[in-house]
Parts: sequence; structure tokens; C-alpha cells
Amino acid sequence: MSRRRHIEGISTALVLACGLLTGTGCDGDDSKPPDDSPSLPTHTRVDNASLDVLPGVYPNAVDLSGTGTFEVAVLGAEGLDVSDLDPAQATLWDAKEEKKVSAVGTAPSRDVDGDGRLDALFTFSLPALKQAGVLTAETGRVVFRGKTRGGTEVSAQDGLFDAQHLVTRLPEPTGSFAVGTLEYAWTDGSREEWLTTEAGDFREVKVRLWYPAITRPQAQPAPYFLQPLEGELFATQGGLSSQVFSFVLAHSVRGAALPEGSERFPVVLLSHGYGSATALSSVAAEELASHGYVVAAISHPHSSSALVFPDGRVVSDVVEISPAQPDLNRRVQDLWTADARFVLDQLTRLDTADAQGRFTGRLDLTRVGMFGHSFGGSTAGEACRTDARVKAGLNMDGTFFGNLDAEVRVPFLLMNSEEATVDPSRARFFEHLRAIGYDVSFEGAGHFSFTDLGLALPLLQHYAPRTDAEDYQLGTLDAARAPMLVKAYVLAFFDKHLRELPAPLLDGPSAQNPEVELVLHAP
Repeated sequence: MSRRRHIEGISTALVLACGLLTGTGCDGDDSKPPDDSPSLPTHTRVDNASLDVLPGVYPNAVDLSGTGTFEVAVLGAEGLDVSDLDPAQATLWDAKEEKKVSAVGTAPSRDVDGDGRLDALFTFSLPALKQAGVLTAETGRVVFRGKTRGGTEVSAQDGLFDAQHLVTRLPEPTGSFAVGTLEYAWTDGSREEWLTTEAGDFREVKVRLWYPAITRPQAQPAPYFLQPLEGELFATQGGLSSQVFSFVLAHSVRGAALPEGSERFPVVLLSHGYGSATALSSVAAEELASHGYVVAAISHPHSSSALVFPDGRVVSDVVEISPAQPDLNRRVQDLWTADARFVLDQLTRLDTADAQGRFTGRLDLTRVGMFGHSFGGSTAGEACRTDARVKAGLNMDGTFFGNLDAEVRVPFLLMNSEEATVDPSRARFFEHLRAIGYDVSFEGAGHFSFTDLGLALPLLQHYAPRTDAEDYQLGTLDAARAPMLVKAYVLAFFDKHLRELPAPLLDGPSAQNPEVELVLHAP
């Protein structure tokens, strides 16, 4: 398999195993990662607090040539009295928690994130952090560890990096709402997990929500991978520096409040590519949320990149599929589609009675859509076939699996890369579509042009200078422009078919987007 050739339907997990993310491959390249790479953890430390490094500043960039001190804030929260933290026990560690430095002082408590609670502030010596190796030119995050005077251990983490380091900033969402984000882990007690060998193991999924929120200018955005270790494992498995995604800066604020009032927001499910990660669709998810959608991104364990669950468990094993295994492919497709149904059931319960009170009565489950990349896009198609609650679907460059002879009766949009012509399942899908369809081709696009990866290309090349866009399956389409096109067409489609808003972008060719070809399929 050539690293420059995308074969539709092949497991992204297999592609990643062949070193896609560094341009190494299965074709004898001598720069493959060594076979003795460290095994992945099975469990990690669980934070019980939140940290804001350099309060009032974002992004958290420090001049490593400087001297003096800087502040970090341990944020007050329900159940955590930060005023009881013992300054003598306050320490800052590197991401691997191998090196540490103690705080040199405190500052008066104040509310640094605008949530109405006082936060505890500690000062640390920049020269001491550098000398200890907690801060280096490649630092992407730091960990705070401390104790209350009563002996309760407190841990938290936040991004921090050298001001000279290259960073990638995701484009600002264009909607009128700020964006909140959080995650859940849900277990379906009605489905035994067949991707593991343990008896009594039931299917569990992790779901990240992006949603409309009120603006809190003092609040710091969450990291690109909400669990930073997930991003480090994703990068490490691809042969990159573990910290590379620490330098991708997003806009969503963890746990932000929804806008006041009783407005219900349409729900859009999101499914990642096989062996991939939901974070790679952050641009589209943040855009939708800023325009008043709740995006529920499903991580499918044992067929995604490594996952870190809220209780610290790390799930990294992946069942591999390929075009040579149609029965297994179909079985996994059915599993992912059942995951989507289960998540919709859980969202219904959340709308009825959210224990935190955040989403109760705020989800409009009469207006549900679904989109996904690659295998996740196929899952969107199958969900449209099998679940009447899903009113519109969108596939970003995925081969269709599932029951291709069954009709789909809701609007559907398909995005295509340059090599989509080798995939007969797409024409077959449109043959059985009984609603309006949109066949959208991006000239020069590669398979990963439909994710955020192109925006991070300068970062990827910083760590692997000999690579180019096609090594990452980004094609020849401008790597930074592709995510902008994706989010525009995703928003236009759901605006039209979930909200009945005008969407001129879907009426035909666009003079503003000459690299996009749109073919309409009448019902």
C-alpha cells in the first residue's frame, strides 16, 4: 500500500499503523518508528480540579529566555474549597509527571474565570522550572499537584508552551453563540461488548458535546483533545512528537453555561473515521455549536484512536477491518449504528432530566441530524436508513457499508475527495436515496482534507520536515482552506434541512468556491 494512495474502505487504524501521520508507510521507508516503542498505559491519573496557567492570558505562552515568576490558578468549584490548599504542598510537574518544582509564593485569591467563585493563586519561578526540566522548548502542558491542609490530594493540568513555538489556531466560529464543551461516558446495559473477550462486558461509548454557551471572556478554552493524553497517544501512535496537538488551539470552554431562556437547540451526531478521533472535526463542531446546534461526537471504543475515560481508563486496542473482510465490516457498521441509536436515547434522557440541570428541556430532538468522516460518514448513512429520528445525514468521504439496497428517505449530502471515483458504493447509495441529495466534490482534496488535519500541517512538518501534504492524505487542495469549505457546507446543509433556513450554497455552483463541484440528485 502506498502512503500516497487512499484506498476507500480500508481501516484508518491500519493506515495509522503504517505511519500515515509522519509520511512513513508500509512500503519499506527506513524512517518507521522503532518496534520497541513503549506500550500504552491502561490507566492514568484523574484530575479533580481545573487549572488556569497565566490567568487572564490566552494562549499560555511564556518567554523561556525570561526570568521572574508567573501565576497559576487552581479554580474554585463545587465541592472544592481552594482556600484550604496548603501552599507548602503546591507543585508544578512536567506532562510525564517525572520532574517538579514547588511554588515560591501565593497571591490573593480572586475570581479569574468569571464564574463567581474565588480561585487560589500560586507563583512559580520561571528559572527554576527551566532548570528542573518542567519547562522546555517542547513543553505543551504542565500538571499541578497539591494537598489541602486536611490532606486531600488535588491535581489539575493546563497548557503551557514556549512563546517561540509554532502553534495552530483553529478559525474563529462565525455564529452568535460562544461554545461550550464537555464529555460523558455511557454504558448500554442491553448490549454485550463483542469487541472484547471479557464476559459481562457491556458496550460503552464516550461522547463529547459542543453546544451554544454564554460568553465568559475570562474563561480559558479547553484543550483541543479534551483529554490531553488522548492527543499525545494519537500523535505517538503516528510516530509524531507526543506534544504536537498541545499546540493546536481551539475555542470551546469546558462546562460553560447554556444561554439563558428556554430555547431548544437542534442536535447533530458526529462519528469519527475508523481508528481516528472526534477532535479532528473540532472546526465543524465549533462552527455548528456557535450557530445554535448541540453536537454530540461519539467515540467508538476498540475502533477509534486511544481513548481516556473520565475514570482514568485508557482503551487503546483496535479491531482492524479491511475491504477483504466484508462480513466483519458490516458487523462493525451495525455496532456503530447501534451506538448512534443509544446516544440518541441517552440525549433524550438528558433532555428530560439532566442531573446537572444544564440540558434539561434544551435539546430539540425533533430536529436531529448526523454527519461523520470516512467510516463515520457511512454510519451517518446507515443511521438515516434505520432510525426515523435522524432527519438529515452527511458523509465526509466515506465508503458506504450497511444495507446498500435499503432506501434512505431523508436529505443527504456526500463530500468527495479526488479519488472517490474508485468507490462504487457512492453511486449505489444515490440510486436508493428517495429525498434530495447533494454530491459535493472538492477538487484536489485528499481523504483527510475533511478533517482539521490540514490546519495543523505546518506543525506536522515542523516535526517531520521531509513530509508534504499528500503524505498526510491532504491532496493538493490548499490544506488550510479545506476545513473552511467543510464547515461552510456542513452548516449550510443542516441549516436548510433541520432549520429550514435559506442555504444558497446548496443551490448550485458557487463563485466563491470554484474548487467545489455540486451535483443535485432529485428525489
